[in-house]
Amino acid sequence: MGTATLAAGLIALGACQPAPRNAVIGIDWTMQESGVHSSLRGLAVVDADIAWIGAPDGVILRTVDGGETWTQSRVEAAAGLDFRSAHGFNANHALFFTAGSPARLFETRDGGASFTLLYEDGSDAAFFDGLAFWDNRRGIAFSDPVDGVFHILLTEDGGQSWAAARNLPVPLDGEAGFAASDTSLALDEAGRVWIGTGGGARARILSSLDFGASWGVVNAPLASGQAGAGIFSIAAAGNTLVAVGGDYTRADARDGVAAYSLDGGRIWFEPEVPPAGYRSAVASMPGAGGHFLAVGPNGSDLSRDGGRVWEAMPEAGYNAIAFAPGTPTGWAIGTDGKIARLTIRRDSQE
Repeated sequence: MGTATLAAGLIALGACQPAPRNAVIGIDWTMQESGVHSSLRGLAVVDADIAWIGAPDGVILRTVDGGETWTQSRVEAAAGLDFRSAHGFNANHALFFTAGSPARLFETRDGGASFTLLYEDGSDAAFFDGLAFWDNRRGIAFSDPVDGVFHILLTEDGGQSWAAARNLPVPLDGEAGFAASDTSLALDEAGRVWIGTGGGARARILSSLDFGASWGVVNAPLASGQAGAGIFSIAAAGNTLVAVGGDYTRADARDGVAAYSLDGGRIWFEPEVPPAGYRSAVASMPGAGGHFLAVGPNGSDLSRDGGRVWEAMPEAGYNAIAFAPGTPTGWAIGTDGKIARLTIRRDSQE
């Protein structure tokens, strides 16, 4: 177990509701033992003590003690499949979506002791990239297009049944999502959702303001024109949005790896200083207005001004990141079963 700490000053940005001027934001990274050696991408953080992780070959990890211990269970019906999308309701109840085909959604209500198949896509063409919920009943799942149509599912009963979203934009040739971190979509409590895409001639963001009833789409200035390029992750803090990605085949390239919006996603800007390469996930840091943390295979980056300027951090790379709502606690997960517990620290300016 080891800990690394970064202390950073604050650059205020009014639209992001920044932390007080006398605050110094630090992040403690504490390594934890996962008990597995696979590449982890599906992370669901419930609170400061409870988190779930979906892993390859139908494996599920769970902690109820802040990561001091991680227990394993396995969904036999998902053998050989990778759980890259996860949502945890509490310590006992969680959902997991497989990436690729067959596309299957499983539920546990007993802490991983048993699992129930809730949904299976019959097209053999669906590839689900993300799963998220506005509340305990209303949720959304996003797949790559099927038969030339975006494939987005909505639920109003906690995932027990799903219906296809309507009024969707037409996908571009080659346009799809990325199941790199379960964060290619971002939600807020007002019923808004933003979904990032790539693989086509332009990187785009699909959005809905009414729980998925109607949709619009805008272009974003991230890498595009290649199958592995586009938007891999979105995070929201009020009307401030940050999108990250790039071209995962060029992990060290810094062009087209991030963008930010200050108006709820209508207009997007390139950062003045971008992250130090392709990034697979980004998260807003609770209680630290305007602060966003991004991770990727070659490292991590911090923005203190809503995505305008990024600075590299000393930590190694990760695939996915998430914070517990309303708390200074989160986790980052990565290759070879790597898990780090994150704690946001706010110190007084000396």
